[in-house]
Amino acid sequence: MKRLSYLKRVAAVVFAASIVLATPLAAATFGKLAGQVYGSGNKVVVVLHGDVSRGGPADYHYAFAKQIASRNKGVTAIALLRPGYADRKGQKSGGSNSGRRDHYTKRNNDMVAQALSAIKKQYGAKRLIVVGHSGGAAQAGVILGRYPGLISGAVLVSCPCNIPAWRAAKNASAWSRSQSPHRFVKNIRRGTPVVLITGSKDTNTKPNLAQDFAAKAKAAGARASFVSANGAGHGFNRLSGKAASAVKSMVR
Repeated sequence: MKRLSYLKRVAAVVFAASIVLATPLAAATFGKLAGQVYGSGNKVVVVLHGDVSRGGPADYHYAFAKQIASRNKGVTAIALLRPGYADRKGQKSGGSNSGRRDHYTKRNNDMVAQALSAIKKQYGAKRLIVVGHSGGAAQAGVILGRYPGLISGAVLVSCPCNIPAWRAAKNASAWSRSQSPHRFVKNIRRGTPVVLITGSKDTNTKPNLAQDFAAKAKAAGARASFVSANGAGHGFNRLSGKAASAVKSMVR
C-alpha cells in the first residue's frame, strides 16, 4: 500500500509538471509584438503564423507552440502575433498588416527582428529557432539574410520565398512594398540550419518556391534542405508534424 501511495504521489507530480509545460506562462510583449509564452528554458523557439487572409484571429499557431514546449526539455516556445494581427482574446501586436496584403515590408520585418532580438536577450537564448508558416515564413526568410546570425535555425513552412514569382504564379497583383526572401538568401550566415517544408499539393505557395530558396541557401553555405509533405496542401496542420521533427533536431 505504501508503494502504491508513493507511485500515486510521483504520478501526481509528473502530471502537474506536464500541465505547467502545456499552459501558457503569460501573455507577453516583445518590442511592439505580442504573443503567448509556453514552457521554460534557454533554448527558445518562436512561431510565426501565416497571413490568415480570409480574416479572423491569428492564433492557430498557439497549439503548435504549446506542443513544442511540452515535448522538448529546456525549451521556451513563444507564439508571436505578427505586426497588426490579433488573437481571439483581443491581444494584438503593434503596427499594421495593411488589410493583410503586401505587408512583408521593411518596417514590419524590422519589427519582427526587433522582437526576436528582445526575446533572445530576455531569455539568454543559447539557440533561437524560428518556425514560420506562409507569410511568417516569408518574414523569417528575409530576416535570415538581413540579420545574419540573429536566428540560430529556421523552419520555413509553405514559404512564398520569391514574392514576385509567387504573385505571378497566382495571377495576382504584384506586392511592390514587400521584401522577398530570395533577394537576401546569399547573406544567410554560413552553417545556419534551414529546413523548408511544403505540401506536394500546395497550390498557393508551390513547392518550387521553397526548393529554389533551399538550393540557393545551400550554395551560400547554409545547411539548407527541402522536405516535401506528400499529399499535403497549404494549411499548417498537416505540415506541423514535419515541422515539429525539424525543431526537435535543431534544439538538441
